[in-house]
Amino acid sequence: MAAAGHLNPMTTLARKMRERGYEIVFAGIPDAEPAVREAGLEFYPLAEREFPRGSMREQLRQLSRLSGLAGLRFTVQFGCRIFEAEARDTPEVIRRTGAQAAVVDQICAGFSVAAKRLGVPLIHIANALPINLYGSVPPGIVGWPYRTGYFARLRNRAGNAAFRRLLGPYLTVVADYYRRYDLPFDFRDANGGLSKLAQISQVPAAFDFPNPELPPWFHHAGPFHDGQGRAAAEFPWDRLTGEPIIYVSMGTVQNGFEHVFRTIAQGCAGLGRQLVVSIGGNLTVEGVGPLAGNCIVVGHAPQLELLRRATLCITHAGLNTALESLAAGVPMVAIPVTNDQPGVAARVAYTGTGTVVPYRRLSEDRLRRAVRRVLDDGRYRENARRLQAAIQTANGLERAADIIEGTL
Repeated sequence: MAAAGHLNPMTTLARKMRERGYEIVFAGIPDAEPAVREAGLEFYPLAEREFPRGSMREQLRQLSRLSGLAGLRFTVQFGCRIFEAEARDTPEVIRRTGAQAAVVDQICAGFSVAAKRLGVPLIHIANALPINLYGSVPPGIVGWPYRTGYFARLRNRAGNAAFRRLLGPYLTVVADYYRRYDLPFDFRDANGGLSKLAQISQVPAAFDFPNPELPPWFHHAGPFHDGQGRAAAEFPWDRLTGEPIIYVSMGTVQNGFEHVFRTIAQGCAGLGRQLVVSIGGNLTVEGVGPLAGNCIVVGHAPQLELLRRATLCITHAGLNTALESLAAGVPMVAIPVTNDQPGVAARVAYTGTGTVVPYRRLSEDRLRRAVRRVLDDGRYRENARRLQAAIQTANGLERAADIIEGTL
């Protein structure tokens, strides 16, 4: 997936496996190539006819202005278009390179079924919130709190069923491919397409809902961070005033709403904090316009460095930004928009590492109350630091590499 939240962790993991003596072949649609090359990895393009260089930018631009169910449906439609092209082209890459194993992003089902077709060992990586569906926990597309008991499980199952209905067009395309190549698959099993060798999640166990139904080959590793392999982002460090920093990012996808950034700035004005706002590539600094208060607005920011200086992160609750905040011990105000962001935000609330303002309910007053609550109540900072310690102990990158190596 040619988006930073998928490419950053996947290239980091690929570099780690190369350090351990493995030859790495990185495959993806053409728009993934710059990030892969920046990480110093060999790249093989897939789906060049359907997704030529530059096409992903338009896809992300459209998704950046969608929320809720509309965003989910767009993602499903995009998945249908990319699946068949990936499934068609991946076998040739595997044959040409002699690849002996496939380590695949969970959401890239085209890669997965191609590996199965050729009998190549398959390991899944959950760079976003895992797509596994079990009755013990709500599906990641909703922001429901974690509950136990009969009625909670009933609601979770209903949510899973609704999610599968939403995925209907995509599952139909996948099922056709399985039948075409006579691959065994039980579509009554919501998790039947996932690897039974190893599934590795960036979510540390301390940040997830308890789930006794997870199989023994599912692993909570923790985030894949090493602070390297990313393109440098210029930043006006001289404009920092020394005031406590609130870092604001709506990620690289759900960032097409100018009014969100204006509302955040208005809500934080007068709190004695300096805002650093990263707006991403779908908007321009000029288009967002002057923001209230003491703000630095940039297209792209050195996020890891700024989070180490921040007292609070205001985020769309994309998994990678949430984990990078926690790795820095920084609490959050989450504004989930669509896809897995409500599920990530629900885990922010569950762990007490921040509070949630749903996108549809965002206002200047609600945002200000949420920011004040997190800044004034030291328990949010304490919980974020507890997660920081858990992430450091888990050492997710080394853990993931150990699991891959041990499995293969």
